[in-house]
Amino acid sequence: MTLTYILAAIILLGFCIFVHELGHLLGGKMVGIKAKIFSIGYGKGIVKKKVGDTTYQITLIPFGGYCQFYGEDPKEKRAGEDYEFLSAHPLKRIVVVIMGPLFNLFFGILLFFIMNTIGYPTETNRVSIPDAMKSEGLMSPAYKAGIRDGDRIIEINGEKVYTFSDIRIDTLFSKGEPLRVKVERNSKNLDFLVEPKRFSEKGFYAMGVMPYGERVLIVRTLEDDVADEAGIEQFDEIKRIDGRIIKTPKEFTKYIRANPGKDVSLQIYRSGKDIDLTIKPRLKELITIQHFEDNRFKGEKYTTTIERLDIIRNAINDRKLKINGKIIASFGDFVNNLNRNAGRAIRIENSGGTYYGICKYEKFGFVGVETAVSSEMIEVNYGILSGFARAIVEPFDFIIMNMKAFGMLFSGKLNVRESISGPIRIAKIAGDVAYYKGSSAFIILMAKISIILMIMNLLPIPAVDGSYIIFFIYETIRGKPINEKVLEKIQFVGISILIILGGFVIFNDLSFFPFFQKLFN
Repeated sequence: MTLTYILAAIILLGFCIFVHELGHLLGGKMVGIKAKIFSIGYGKGIVKKKVGDTTYQITLIPFGGYCQFYGEDPKEKRAGEDYEFLSAHPLKRIVVVIMGPLFNLFFGILLFFIMNTIGYPTETNRVSIPDAMKSEGLMSPAYKAGIRDGDRIIEINGEKVYTFSDIRIDTLFSKGEPLRVKVERNSKNLDFLVEPKRFSEKGFYAMGVMPYGERVLIVRTLEDDVADEAGIEQFDEIKRIDGRIIKTPKEFTKYIRANPGKDVSLQIYRSGKDIDLTIKPRLKELITIQHFEDNRFKGEKYTTTIERLDIIRNAINDRKLKINGKIIASFGDFVNNLNRNAGRAIRIENSGGTYYGICKYEKFGFVGVETAVSSEMIEVNYGILSGFARAIVEPFDFIIMNMKAFGMLFSGKLNVRESISGPIRIAKIAGDVAYYKGSSAFIILMAKISIILMIMNLLPIPAVDGSYIIFFIYETIRGKPINEKVLEKIQFVGISILIILGGFVIFNDLSFFPFFQKLFN
């Protein structure tokens, strides 16, 4: 598994960077600017071959790469020849610079085209609505409009919808404006008007639907708990429990809660294989207190849960726990008191203070997993012409989506921490996709990352391609380059910003990993 993650990161980021540098190399050849070194990987070359004026090399760690041109360094002495980068006309330099990002775009389009024509599995356009979003408060806009579990969304605002990704893109940046949604239900087409909403202050607009599915997905396992020790992993799919087909997280949770201390057999689907496991749910006890109030802070009421019942048991053993003024003799007496006062507020006293609230005691089986619905998948496959058309449209939609997201980030409408991913998190995502979803999903991810690299490199930030394009356009219009000292200051500021941003991104990436969260907790 570890090797899969390492290889996935190297292949994804390595290919995308290699393609970018290849674009610069071929751009130079187009306009007569010569490359001194074209390197696969960074550092000293271990395999070298000089072809013409260019040395092609592979380094010890062939990850990414670079293309170095003659006369590229402003401090380097130049002969004033047209093949030197800084001696060439600025329009030629623009071609060299812009070909890097463009090759990332072409690479993305090529990968989309290949996958569109050979076919790949993706999330269906059939939707479900979480139970928590079917009642007042967090009610799903789709559910409120009349859309129900199992409906297939086939059009939004007159545009055809093929996958759940189409639904997400059409909704993300709707600005809350009503969407005309056509669904297919029991072979009939129905029309609804859905008003998307943002479920957090700095979030995207959503209509409150999830991909439909009839299998339980393990989203997360608690470290050192029952499921983790039994060998259950993130992204496992639960197919059967004690021979019964399980279709929803609710069914899975209900069965586990009803069987504490008993051996339960699970059939799990992982990386294309069925695996049989046995698990024994542990007994978990929990006290929920509604309208909880501490006598020291009167007027402050909230809901809380108590999982460490040993504290209560110790207080009972020391005869220091009272309910409504009566000393509690045993834990059984405590539970009976709570049951007799079900739905009513009680007064609890111990050596720590006096508390009030509506208390409920529960005991149930627990294995330490977070579950979700595993999405229903469909095979997407197009002919050559339609596949090529989709390969143009999909990157364009993806670029528009990312540009709008950048705008929302800079305007403060999106949560920066949750929306920005750096190389560490991208490597983690690449490993997850390769290990759990297979090669098709990995290639689609590579296409998207390549396009994101194009966008990032075209931003007008000093020290990246976008800034050089602006400098060279300025030089073309003005007739002479920017003063070297001014350019050095601009580049220094740009590199400083990139270093700070890089530090933030790396720290942000690490903050999503459990070991890092534990370190700071």
